[in-house]
Amino acid sequence: MIKLFKFSLILNFFLSLVFFSFITVAQENNLKINKIIINGEKRLSESFILNYLPNYPDTKFSNEVLNNFTKDLYKTDLFENINTEIKDDVLVVTLKEFPIVNEISFIGNHIIENDQLLEIISIKPRDIFNNENLNIAAEQIKTEYQKIGRYLAEIKINKMDLNEGRVNLNFEINEGSLLVVKNINFLGNKVFSNSELKSIITTKEDAWYKIFGSNKFLPERLEFDKEKLKKFYNERGYIDFEIVSAKGDLLPDISGFNINYILNEGNRYKVSNVEFISSISKNDKLLLEKISIKENDYFNSRALEYSTNELIRYFEDKGYNFINVQSSIQKNNNLVKIKFSITEGVSKFINRISVIGNTRTNDSVIRREISLFEGDPFNMAKLKSSINSLNRLGYFLSVNYKLVNLDNNLIDIIINVQETNTGSVSLGVGYSSLNNTNISFGLRENNFLGEGNKVNLEASLSDKKSTYNLGYTEPYFLDRHISLSGNIFNQDKENQKGDIKFSVQGFGLGIGFKKEDISQNFSYNLSTSKSTTSSTSTANSITGENGKNIMTSSVTHSIVSDTRDSFFNPTSGYRWKLSNTLSGLGGDTSFLKSVVNYGYYFPINYGDYVLSFKSGVGFVTGFDDKVTSSNRFSLGGDFLRGFDNAGVGPRDTGNDQSVGGNNFYNFSFQIKSDKWLPDDTGLEWLLFTDVGSLWGTDYKDGVQGYDDMEPRVSNGFGLSMSTPVGPLQMLWGFPIVSKNYDKEENFQFSIGTRF
Repeated sequence: MIKLFKFSLILNFFLSLVFFSFITVAQENNLKINKIIINGEKRLSESFILNYLPNYPDTKFSNEVLNNFTKDLYKTDLFENINTEIKDDVLVVTLKEFPIVNEISFIGNHIIENDQLLEIISIKPRDIFNNENLNIAAEQIKTEYQKIGRYLAEIKINKMDLNEGRVNLNFEINEGSLLVVKNINFLGNKVFSNSELKSIITTKEDAWYKIFGSNKFLPERLEFDKEKLKKFYNERGYIDFEIVSAKGDLLPDISGFNINYILNEGNRYKVSNVEFISSISKNDKLLLEKISIKENDYFNSRALEYSTNELIRYFEDKGYNFINVQSSIQKNNNLVKIKFSITEGVSKFINRISVIGNTRTNDSVIRREISLFEGDPFNMAKLKSSINSLNRLGYFLSVNYKLVNLDNNLIDIIINVQETNTGSVSLGVGYSSLNNTNISFGLRENNFLGEGNKVNLEASLSDKKSTYNLGYTEPYFLDRHISLSGNIFNQDKENQKGDIKFSVQGFGLGIGFKKEDISQNFSYNLSTSKSTTSSTSTANSITGENGKNIMTSSVTHSIVSDTRDSFFNPTSGYRWKLSNTLSGLGGDTSFLKSVVNYGYYFPINYGDYVLSFKSGVGFVTGFDDKVTSSNRFSLGGDFLRGFDNAGVGPRDTGNDQSVGGNNFYNFSFQIKSDKWLPDDTGLEWLLFTDVGSLWGTDYKDGVQGYDDMEPRVSNGFGLSMSTPVGPLQMLWGFPIVSKNYDKEENFQFSIGTRF
């Protein structure tokens, strides 16, 4: 009976719990809400918020519905805080919205521009602000700096709250310094040593003398070095060479990087056979002579590329257009067979010629150098000749072309130029025993107002000499191949002792004509010179002119042929000039002066080096009168490096003054390259040998060396480098064959800037 009573109590308690739980759940699932109040919304409408209630306004409220309502609002990323509260039958929703980004700014960044940083980060003006997006943006900026090797970059974000739920964000950036490369390691190389491979790549290990940044770790430089290594091996016959891995490992103490390469060198191949497949030429022996790659040589990828271009140039020079040369290789037991397939495309006519990239230079200045016109049959040789003509102007860093094939055998030509600054201001400093310190200044504009006109002002000043020259040239008068020019000049100089003084002033006018690579010019010059001396031992070559104002009236004809590929830094082609000056059309002198100059530029080792040869020969002979000192030649300086500007040839025995000469010759051999110099310095080295002589005067008494035509010889070297203020050049010349009366100038220095 007692047991039955206990069981009845337990059962009633359990049923009561179930009943009350049911009542509670029923109440939670059937909340009575007659009104909703929303607080805190500033930008969003009430309807936007209520839209997240299911079936509103017929929503059946429950705790689950309210929980889901809150979660869904948070998912919008529009709210920093959401609170719901039921008071009687009223649902109160209190919101705190994230602010809107009003403005984003950056300070401290110098390497990456503001616009680029704004594009990098995911948060933008008018976006919703939240701390997560802010942290992501900071990491995005850091990642971008790491791409350029700035692993020490730090980002600090400053937030300024504004009214109406807006904020300004300022990213304060410390870009940090580049990390150095501690060690460069190679694994897998058997043929070439680590030191050989290190000399190939541009990245260098850190050392105290590394001042040009080559010891800094840059990810893009690593990619460039990978290409250099591949090129190095391919040019030496290792066709199968591959870089298995190349990466920079950041040291644990963040003090620098170790760069580790894993290489697979592969086998070395020789060229077993070279074959030509062509419907244009069947003379394989002739074609083989035209290319650089030869049978039984080790395979060279550079020679293969060069040979392809040589074949294209050969057929284009023969008048063929749209030459296509495809090369293929077939490997077999460390031997490689090379096959060249040569085809010619269909003849086409020019539809349109467009010029792009020029902002300063007028279209007409560029188009007048192009020997092709709309409607003409396309001619590749003429197009390349036109490109060379544009390069020789000196207005452009580069000139490229693109051909666009159209229907009906038509073609568009797009000329793309990259302009350079054509104005220059230069400053030169030199020293010689004759003139002591010499300072020269030059101001030149070769593309005045974008019309191609030339203006120049040149001046030099030393203890014993001052000169100036002002000139102007209109190269295309009336838009024709006719040039007009004019200049005025003045020179005053005296000898070391100061007992001889010489001055000359005058002007010149010229007209020129040009056709393709050949131009000729006619000019008239009128000058007045005067020599005065107080020396009693001066040679008759001077005293015969003492105190006289001598007027020279002359005409000059010159003809020039120029095929060089560049005005500033030619690597191929030639330039020769022949000029004849006749004096005697009025004035006090009558003579004939003739000069021939020739220069030839030749790339060797596929353009790694540029070999140049320059020469000049000249003579002047008087008719009725003797040739005056102002109309004789002088030799030295740039034409015979290692000697003073007038350091070679006949000299006055009394005062050691140069009296000039009636005849001269000079030859110069030079090799120039940037090999073995750091790639990121802009340095080039040059070696030269100059040979020349000056002799012949109409006076013999008191003149030494008046008939001595024996050559003077000098050797030397130089360095040139691009600097922020312009090209810098240093030359050292050392005479190895000279006369005891010659004057030396062993060092020349110049620096200038373009504007």
